[in-house]
Amino acid sequence: MGKTISFDMTGKVAIVTGASRGLGVELATSLAEYGADLALMAGNEEKLKKTTASIIEKTGVKVITVKVDISNEQSVQAAVKAVMDEYGKIDVLVNNAGIIRYGRPEEISAADWRDCIDVDVTGTWLMSKEVVNAYMLEHGGRIVNICSVNSFSASPTAVVYHVSKAAEAALTKSCAAAWAGNGIYVNGIAPGNMQNGEMAPDTPPAILENIRNKVPQRRLGGYGDLSGALLFLASDANTYTQGTIIVCDGGLILESF
Repeated sequence: MGKTISFDMTGKVAIVTGASRGLGVELATSLAEYGADLALMAGNEEKLKKTTASIIEKTGVKVITVKVDISNEQSVQAAVKAVMDEYGKIDVLVNNAGIIRYGRPEEISAADWRDCIDVDVTGTWLMSKEVVNAYMLEHGGRIVNICSVNSFSASPTAVVYHVSKAAEAALTKSCAAAWAGNGIYVNGIAPGNMQNGEMAPDTPPAILENIRNKVPQRRLGGYGDLSGALLFLASDANTYTQGTIIVCDGGLILESF
């Protein structure tokens, strides 16, 4: 008989950034439903508390909230220390926090450019660096970066977002190569257009319908569509996948070929 595959997260401690809304709430809930205790991080403490109350009510796991500015090194250091002080370990890091800034390359402001790079790229690196140094370098662990199908495409009107997500995918692979020998699995998930993603809440219905029609499955991503990929990459079920970006987009990326 082959090895039993388990997605059980009982006894694991997971950090989820950008956990106050959207995909962050979904990803955190998925981990909790499989038994993980959580440290939820975001800049909005009030929304974090609402997320925490909801997850505890649904799952009964232990959840703490930590306010953080992931683009600020001192804030990240303090946040990771708070998790270590509370739990004594960090088994999983889900780098989900991200922002979008729009503008053509000749028009976008330097401030908007920096904001997007600072959160999407520098923030992912800072969180990974601190968690690895605080615990994973000696004990191993799993890092899952939430990238995007836009990591592999171009846009004339959202140039910095596409650049930041491409950089995040490259960072994922580089960190995977650097830390594989320490038992640290670093992988990513590239969602397509999600109903609870950054773009959907503010997008006019007609545009959403046009986007939906470009997806071979003819629908936007919904609740649970990322859970399987996340649980595989974050759990002991993954024993040999390293530096991989799993695309979860209903086939959208196929339309580029």
